[in-house]
Amino acid sequence: MTFDEVINDIEKMIGLELESIKAGANITLTGIDKIAKRIELMTSVGKIKTRPFSELEKIWNTLCSSPAAHVDSVLGGSGSSRNQPETVMANLPYVEWFFLNGKKHLALVKESAHGYGTLLKMDELAAIEIKDKLLNAANTACEVVVITENIKETAYAYEKVTGIPLYPVSPGVYEQYKDKVRFIFVSKSNLDNQVKPGTYIVVSGGSNKGSEQTIHLDGREFQVFCEGGIQVLVTL
Repeated sequence: MTFDEVINDIEKMIGLELESIKAGANITLTGIDKIAKRIELMTSVGKIKTRPFSELEKIWNTLCSSPAAHVDSVLGGSGSSRNQPETVMANLPYVEWFFLNGKKHLALVKESAHGYGTLLKMDELAAIEIKDKLLNAANTACEVVVITENIKETAYAYEKVTGIPLYPVSPGVYEQYKDKVRFIFVSKSNLDNQVKPGTYIVVSGGSNKGSEQTIHLDGREFQVFCEGGIQVLVTL
């Protein structure tokens, strides 16, 4: 899902009172200005406010690239004003919330679990799984992606060598954390573009003009680089 599609979904909540995770801080979405790229809202005490799309996009990008988003951290601070974009995002049907160390976090869910303009606290078992992923992500030094034509055979080989089972992320995608490395195993059939099977190191960097292939995996977009004996996925 693109951020433009998220804005279209937010537009469906115009006129609704959006419940805040923080008691007493509900807002009503009154409009969306796509030209100025701002949302318009009214606070619980009747004050008219606007917030830039950029705040919502930062939260959305974090939700897509991380197990969960702590909005105050994403937006670089804290305070009641941060509560407004948090409330908008939390009221989308594919976003749930939970507490971690007393702090509010938002997380994407695979299927819509509640209606537009409503909140849903994440099931405790699901929240524990997200919390474990956050802990692992914080201790991750690098990522390795294994693209395979036979995911079952590859998963079996990995478990046989390491003695560690893989955990399913989605159909055809598995992961495991070992020695501060996140291993992601994905079936080649899951990818939009035909990519050469093999082991790829994930690196960050600018656009690679030598690459004509991009893939979407784990909620992120990568450029594929295969040259000089190395196979790399460059995050965009």
